[in-house]
Amino acid sequence: MDTNLEFKEFRVCYTKKTLFIIFLAIILFTLTGLVFILKADMFAADANFSLGLSWFSNVLFYKILGWIDLCFFTMLGSVAYFKFSKSPWLFTVNEKGLILPEGFIEWEHVARIYLYEMKGLVLIRINVKSNAAEYLKRNYSRFQKFLALVQEKNTFSYPVSGTNVDIHELYKFMRSHLKKCS
Repeated sequence: MDTNLEFKEFRVCYTKKTLFIIFLAIILFTLTGLVFILKADMFAADANFSLGLSWFSNVLFYKILGWIDLCFFTMLGSVAYFKFSKSPWLFTVNEKGLILPEGFIEWEHVARIYLYEMKGLVLIRINVKSNAAEYLKRNYSRFQKFLALVQEKNTFSYPVSGTNVDIHELYKFMRSHLKKCS
């Protein structure tokens, strides 16, 4: 088969390794929260002995810290993990355009694509020519569309560090299609 006639597509998904690391982080934060709740009196006594600060020596401080840890990190992390494990798909890039979770964007509507690094995490940022709210799927609520309009946001950002594609190959493919449409 002629390689020029092939329909090239990048389907960007989270890898199993990334999902496993997220799972281990959830377990670590859960255990940390349980330790704070169950051993609060030990932490308070140790803080009273060494630091002498009143709020560090309070048992209630460590119990509240443990419950915040359990509620925030464990529960929200678990929701995110199950969402990512059911559908690890982030976005798809092909010859016609970008298929994002927000909707489909043709190459003619893309203004700029660039890589952005933030504390070791590589993000791909996609600037569109008009407001991003125009590309939202129909199943978004009116309130979500209103928030996108109010923000006047025209950039979509996606992490590509823990995904199944070569970042530089994906970026090169996207840049070449963007130059074709310009």
